[in-house]
Parts: sequence; C-alpha cells; structure tokens
Amino acid sequence: MLPASSDEADPTTTTSSSAVSSDSPRTLQVYGRLALAAVLAWLAWIAFRDDLGYVPLLSDIDLALHEFGHMLFMPFGIEFLGSTMVILGGSLTQVVFPLIFFGYFWRKQEDGQRRDLFAAMVCLWWSGINLLSVAIYCADSRAGQLMLLDGSTGQESDGHDWNNLLTRWGLLEHDTAIARWMRAIAWLVCVGSIIVAVWSALQLPRVQAVEASSS
Repeated sequence: MLPASSDEADPTTTTSSSAVSSDSPRTLQVYGRLALAAVLAWLAWIAFRDDLGYVPLLSDIDLALHEFGHMLFMPFGIEFLGSTMVILGGSLTQVVFPLIFFGYFWRKQEDGQRRDLFAAMVCLWWSGINLLSVAIYCADSRAGQLMLLDGSTGQESDGHDWNNLLTRWGLLEHDTAIARWMRAIAWLVCVGSIIVAVWSALQLPRVQAVEASSS
C-alpha cells in the first residue's frame, strides 16, 4: 500500500485550526464585553461619588433627553396632559428612554433566544444612571442650589422641576427622603445590570456553540 501523500490535509489539524479560528472572534467578543462592563462599573462609581452624578458625554445627552421630555408633553405649545405632566415629562423621559432599548434587546426572538441580554443590561444601566440624576435633582428641591439650564439656581428661578412637582403634591418637606429612595433604586439597577452583563458575557461562547449546533 502506498503511503499517503504529504499534500493531503490532516483532518485533526484541519478541525483544530478551524476551531481555533472560530473561537478567536468569540474570545475577543467576550473580552470586549467584559471590558465594557468594567468601564460601566467605573463610570457608575464616578457618578455615585460626584455631587452632580456627572458621566462624561452621557450626561450631556441625558440633558437633551430631559429637555425633549418637556416638549414631548407640550407639542406645539399645547399641554395635552396638563402642566404637571409637562414638568414631570423631563425626568420621566430621561429615565424611560433607555428602557425602550432595554425592552427591544430583552425581547425574545422566534427561536426563544433573547436578542442580546448584554445590550439589554447596558441600556438598563443607562436608565439607572439617569435615575441617579433625577434623584440629585429631587434632593435639591428645597435647597435650590443646583444651576438650572437658564443659568440661575433653583432659589433664583421658579423653573425647578422637582420643587414645583413636590409642592403640588404636598411632599416638598420629604424631598431628600424621596431622593434617597430614588438613589437606592438607581444603585441597585446599576449594580444588578453590571452583574448580569458580566454573566451574560461569560455565557456567550456556550450560547453561540448551542446556536451553531442547532443550525
């Protein structure tokens, strides 16, 4: 019997090399997601230690969302749900907007798999950061020390959203207590979303392997 030609491919080598080449992108994706989760944890740490809860770039986007929320409940200058919703609309939109994307990524597809659990957790983290911002705003209701968009403080202007809201609801004296609850919820949301995001990233190779075997 003639020996096998040296030009023939070794099945073991071929299988091994293909496995390495297919695992490499997965590994990079896992490391990339873990790195992003670490960045989110770092940004949350900064935000919760900062008096204004500021997150570079993101807070500027959130401010735009806040102002859009006021206009959303007063299109063309018409208060279709009343002035209270116009005032509340800024904070409400700021917190709810990321949850729209959270719902999209959390939603299951036809095969029963979620679209992207990691992405859903990133959006949930974003909502938690926005709730922290709202909590800081709420805690300033009586103090009125925060600088508003028009350059005046809450003491100098009647445009402080949460001072107006809590005054209408008869809860102004409870502003800091309400803010503490908001802050606690925001902390739980941020920490929980990061933990689940890390778990999701570590599960990615197994999930992709199952999807590949079923296809």
